[in-house]
Amino acid sequence: MTKHRLTSRKICVLAGAALVALTSCSTPARTATNFCRQLQKELPEIAQPTATPAEVSALVARYERLSHVAPLAIENDWKALTNLVKAAANVDATDPASVQAVADLSYATQQSASAAAIWVRDTCGVDIYTGISTTP
Repeated sequence: MTKHRLTSRKICVLAGAALVALTSCSTPARTATNFCRQLQKELPEIAQPTATPAEVSALVARYERLSHVAPLAIENDWKALTNLVKAAANVDATDPASVQAVADLSYATQQSASAAAIWVRDTCGVDIYTGISTTP
């Protein structure tokens, strides 16, 4: 019986170690390199106007993917932008309170948007508003 318990423990420990290894491999590191790489995948669509519900959903997904790899330097700013994009995607244009809530959030997010845009320009060499490369 002792031999069986040791084997079961070893299996549990190995399974746990494998799970940790798989989990750590599935989450990309929050580095500037990974963020800029993901941004290149999302361009130029991230800077394009949206007209259809499908385009709006795609834009929200782009911001969320970037949010998952945003480094600490811009993590909070990028999350604020992502939350603004989500709120704008869900606005009820017939409800003045809903429209005002998004407008208020837009004003509140202005500093984060500016900080993120500057960081992206300086780090990735891209103007996120136009999707145009700023590096020679």
